[in-house]
Amino acid sequence: MKHTAPACGRARTARPIVLKSLVASLLGAGMLSHASVAAQEAVPAPADTAVVTVSGVRKAAQSAQTIKKNADQVVDSIVADDIGKFPDKNVAEILQRVPGVQVTRGGGEAGTVIIRGLGGVVALLNGREFFSDTGRSLYLSDVPASMLQRIDVYKTQGGDLPEGGTAGVIDVRTNRPFDFKGRQVNLNARVENRDKAKTNNPDVSAMLSDRWKTGIGEIGALVGLSFQRGRYHDEVAFAGFPIPIDNGVTGAENFGRFMGNGDRKREAGNFALQWRPSPAVEVFAEGFRTNIDHRFQNNFMIGFPPHFAGATITTKPGTNNLDTITRLNQDAPGFSSTQAYQHDVTNEQVALGARWDATPNLRLTTEVARTASYFKERRVIFDFDYTARGFLGAVRSGGGYLDFPGTNMEDPDDAKFRVRGGTDIANARQGTSNDWRGDVVYDASENGVLGFVKELSGGVRLAERKASSRGIRDMWYANSPQNGVAASRFPGLWTLSAPTGGNYGVNRYVVADHNYILDNTDVVRTILTGSPTQLEDNPLSYYSDVERTSALYAKAKFGFHLGVPISGVVGARLVRTEQTLKGNSSIVGVIAPVSVDTSRTDVLPSLALRAELAPTLVARLISGRAVERPAFADYNPALRLTEGVAATPTTSGIVGTGAAGNPNLRPTKSDNIDVALEWYFAPTGSLTGTIFQHKFIDRSVEKAAREIINGREYDVTRRYNLTKANLEGVEMSYRQFYDFLPGMLSGLGLEANFTYITGKQTNPDGRESSFLGMSKTSYNLVGLYEKEAWSARLAYNWRSKFTAEERYRGNDKLDLYVAPLRSLDGSLSYRISKQLTVTLDGNNLLDQPYHDYFNKDPGLVRDTRRYDRAVGLALHYKY
Repeated sequence: MKHTAPACGRARTARPIVLKSLVASLLGAGMLSHASVAAQEAVPAPADTAVVTVSGVRKAAQSAQTIKKNADQVVDSIVADDIGKFPDKNVAEILQRVPGVQVTRGGGEAGTVIIRGLGGVVALLNGREFFSDTGRSLYLSDVPASMLQRIDVYKTQGGDLPEGGTAGVIDVRTNRPFDFKGRQVNLNARVENRDKAKTNNPDVSAMLSDRWKTGIGEIGALVGLSFQRGRYHDEVAFAGFPIPIDNGVTGAENFGRFMGNGDRKREAGNFALQWRPSPAVEVFAEGFRTNIDHRFQNNFMIGFPPHFAGATITTKPGTNNLDTITRLNQDAPGFSSTQAYQHDVTNEQVALGARWDATPNLRLTTEVARTASYFKERRVIFDFDYTARGFLGAVRSGGGYLDFPGTNMEDPDDAKFRVRGGTDIANARQGTSNDWRGDVVYDASENGVLGFVKELSGGVRLAERKASSRGIRDMWYANSPQNGVAASRFPGLWTLSAPTGGNYGVNRYVVADHNYILDNTDVVRTILTGSPTQLEDNPLSYYSDVERTSALYAKAKFGFHLGVPISGVVGARLVRTEQTLKGNSSIVGVIAPVSVDTSRTDVLPSLALRAELAPTLVARLISGRAVERPAFADYNPALRLTEGVAATPTTSGIVGTGAAGNPNLRPTKSDNIDVALEWYFAPTGSLTGTIFQHKFIDRSVEKAAREIINGREYDVTRRYNLTKANLEGVEMSYRQFYDFLPGMLSGLGLEANFTYITGKQTNPDGRESSFLGMSKTSYNLVGLYEKEAWSARLAYNWRSKFTAEERYRGNDKLDLYVAPLRSLDGSLSYRISKQLTVTLDGNNLLDQPYHDYFNKDPGLVRDTRRYDRAVGLALHYKY
């Protein structure tokens, strides 16, 4: 699912030269005479929170609140114990607690993260750019929660932040040895039961950190390891395109079932070394790596009504929408499909850096980093036709219901399952980058420069990013010598789908076994083609992109009195981008190489004002410009087609899909304004509100349209730049522990936040539309309790309906909407001793289904999706 949910890879090639080359680069750059804030300081936190020592939920909340209050930008943070008290396994799942942040689930975990309804989010690791293969950002599910020190969500950007996100910046920070006073040992062991997958999954991690005073200064070392396994089950009951079927009734052209089952193994490790030879000098080295082995399948069964005429049809009361369609005396055609995937991914980063306080007022920092991400995919699709006797289609609980009375869909012969066709696909993507940054900070407060300037800073960043992709030719084998042969003739090839948790008709059905078709390549190709045909490279899948950026920033912190204390930061970032894109295009079947060189210069000004209206009351006004570059795949000039499944005589079938890039796609720019008022009435008590606005220039969106290519139908998705897009909204957040209550009640606390967003974008054809994936309203309610040995949280999340897709699959008359979503997660911990804590936690406790439907009419359903409810039991040892 996309790493698309991505996958995870394992690059097995050893890279022992990386550390040596990084050292050489550092020395050549003048490590102690140029500047770059050490990774933990690349996005500076207030001095009094540089080291966060967490002793409980209150302390974590206090640290997060201090960061927010003292930051130059609009920032929401979650810190150590705060993270550990949720049943979340990774960064993406944690982030749904943050005001204005929404996530989508699938493949057994949270994946896509959006801020304020926007997907233009940049994820940093310790202040540095990180990414997944050819993407622009780190896939946040790949970072386990056990390795985190804190997460900072920047909704506004200053000049010192790396450019690239119009919605915001998520900075994921891992621990370093100097974050702790001395030796620190953390061991975590957790087992999680998932109800629909009926599996018990391990989640174990360990961290060891220590620091020593030596004759050459203080030295610290930290190492962390994590292993997670997730065997999951997603299920979907769907109805097809709404069409007129009989006497004004609107119903679905088909009904079916979709099952997603997988086994994801995620290994992660990090290390950090620090050396402080004197108080004025510090050197560090750190690294992070994840390996993911993800084998999964998406299988589905689809059934077509034999004929509408003569069928028994009922409608939903008071509407013309279909309720049921039944025809028991006629054969009903359909097919099942298994899409089997093996994803292997590796993401890694190594960095070296240093800090030198040259004088009491002058700090120089530098760092160099090497990042690499590798993705490999095997995908085999194998289909069976079937002919069942009798047909019952219906709309039930927001999805499609499908049954065949009198036919055993678990018997390949009774339902006449037979070979239909399939394909075999392999893809590989990779991304690498080398970047260096240097920063200088001058404390001008004692010298009174210009009377009100308190600090001057600036820096430079040089980076070279490479991204490439290559795959084999996608061939649909529909004319094999085995077409029409009974599935039962191929032992091992067929199996039964996983059982459905919900009641949507057929519970299990015959499908191709995903492990068999992945592990027996020659057998499958022989069935499909008559011989173990070797796969050919697909020149249209290839592209190579080299992007070089040079960035220079300068900023000044200032302060003065204007009735009340006023402070602020003014700055600008100048970015020069040079890009060389190589790929292939196809014109009337003739493949020709394409090479495009582009360059551009962006100026990104920013201004942040902060007024301390009272010791506990802060007002902010922040304005600036951000830029978001398209994903590398969006530049690829080639049109890439995936064959659909041939139509039956009575339906339009499932057409193929295609994707095409645009080498001249322009980056998106956003002019942003935030106005905030923040009341900090207690160390762990606050009430804050923010009004925000984004005005976009050249916002990039996808559009799908039906096209005829070589006589076949495809839904082709292309990206293009919009002429106009605006978004605005408001956020409110409240947090408090009720220490004033008597006795055990004094352990109670509450966190609540609310976000309202509205926005429109104008398409090149002049049509206005909403932002895809944006809920107008969302909120979180988190009940807290911490007293003596007990700690508990109960977190409820809700978001309103949103538009998932416009002009669904190229149909100009169909838009797809998602019904409101809610979730409930919780945890309960008991501290057995100072070192040992046991935790019971739960995720998706409400078993909330996902519903989508067409044209703002919940009666025109597409599907209902159900995910695992997970309950975990964990032991935490801390010394």
